[in-house]
Amino acid sequence: MKHLRVVAIGLVAMAGIGVAAQAGQGQAAAAQVSREPKSSPQMEKLLRAFEGTWTIKEKFAPDASSPNGATGAGQIVWRAGPGRFSVIEEYRSKRGSAEVTGLGVFWWDEVAQGYRTIWCESTNPGGCINFKNVARWEGPQLVLVEDYEINGKKVVFKEVFGGIAPGAFTQTLYGGDAGKELKVDQIIQASKLTQGSAK
Repeated sequence: MKHLRVVAIGLVAMAGIGVAAQAGQGQAAAAQVSREPKSSPQMEKLLRAFEGTWTIKEKFAPDASSPNGATGAGQIVWRAGPGRFSVIEEYRSKRGSAEVTGLGVFWWDEVAQGYRTIWCESTNPGGCINFKNVARWEGPQLVLVEDYEINGKKVVFKEVFGGIAPGAFTQTLYGGDAGKELKVDQIIQASKLTQGSAK
């Protein structure tokens, strides 16, 4: 009988050690979960401004193919990327008989203190544009300015998100020669259809 009590005590002790080990693993797992990185305030600000589904109306400046200018209409969806560390823009527009689709990704660059951006569009045979400059908030507006060369000529592209309100914003795209006044190439008027899930 004494032998049985010793065995029983040993089993209880081992069970206790097992429970303690499991509790320790649970605490370690909880600690690991609590240490997972969180989305930055900059990304949450971007999501608060744009997350959701928007209808858009577009106006394009006259050019060689459209002497009187052109219009378009479609939809944009802004949503959080994985972990809320990026923001994804999905664009679809009907311009006359042509349908144009695009995909943009924004993420925060702490060193540059701005949003890195790439833009991929169905009209671009090169696939995507990886902007070398960052977008930044200038007061209530989000602004991206990019300079590059075309056939040895320096040109400037500028994109401004303004008039940002809970149910609307205006996106204006400018272009022109470096050092000269930029001209409006495109205006996008957006109206919100659905709310996002920004925190």
